[in-house]
Amino acid sequence: MQSIPRVLKGEVLDKPPVWFMRQAGRFLPEYRALRVKASFEQLLYDADLSAEVTLQPIRRFPNLDGAIIFSDILVILQALGCGVTIPEGGPRLTKTLDQIDINASLDESVFEPVQAAIRKVKAELPPHVAMLGFAGAPWTLLAYGLEGKGSKTWGRAKAFLHQEPVKAQAWLNRLADISAKLLNLHIGAGAQAVQLFDTWAGELDPEDYRAFALPAAARTLQQVAGAPKLFFARSGHLEPALASLPCEGLAVPWQLDMAEARRAFPGKVLQGNLDPIALLAGAPTARRKARQIVDAMKGVPHIFNLGHGLVPETDPAVLAEVIAEVKI
Repeated sequence: MQSIPRVLKGEVLDKPPVWFMRQAGRFLPEYRALRVKASFEQLLYDADLSAEVTLQPIRRFPNLDGAIIFSDILVILQALGCGVTIPEGGPRLTKTLDQIDINASLDESVFEPVQAAIRKVKAELPPHVAMLGFAGAPWTLLAYGLEGKGSKTWGRAKAFLHQEPVKAQAWLNRLADISAKLLNLHIGAGAQAVQLFDTWAGELDPEDYRAFALPAAARTLQQVAGAPKLFFARSGHLEPALASLPCEGLAVPWQLDMAEARRAFPGKVLQGNLDPIALLAGAPTARRKARQIVDAMKGVPHIFNLGHGLVPETDPAVLAEVIAEVKI
């Protein structure tokens, strides 16, 4: 069994497995070369192109232990009929969720290319590399689905929770069920672990997070079976209630001290949590900070990763140095 599933089952390894959020993407020259020939949407919905992008970091960094499929959390909103496009300035929706019938049928054909891509990638991965799938968490999907684009405040979505609590809860439940469906499809296609991303968890105050976002994430995770599950809440504070989520692992944001997270969540496998911007400071700084994290997690199951995704300005050579440090 590959090292990531082993660790998510509770095994302690001498050297933690490593992968990176957004490892398939804009920081790689080979990805940028492909983007000259194809739009982002083409990469998403062409299984051959998606598989190629997923494999690019695996070829460049042979010591990576996980290949996360190239996709986007907003494919769920596309399947609901929101008309999602993702230009350079960020996502745009032609219809917001409040303009859509909550009982409208889901276009599951939107999910077929990513399943095909997972199968293609799985067939080409080195034996030690685990296939990873992912989906967006209900609150993050609701936020995008109501704003219709990215936002600095997510004011419309946050207000909707209180102005239309019955509708908000109904949509959170629907989105939770679809996220679970997508994760199960990823597992069925060959994913050996999956991660649920709640990217905008930190935009809610603790009361609203506990009332709306956390129960919806739990609803998703409890429906997913067949592979270990990770949950990532991008926030400067991890709610203690995360300890009871039906998942094996928690991805720790970079704002949190890993040793403190270890004490707070003794029953969870922890993943993380190097600040992505530390990589921009150069190899010596990045290696030193990576070593601190690895040392803080000695003796317990740990997956090394960032505390959020790689930024486009990242130097691949610095990332290679971090991998080398983790694997010493």
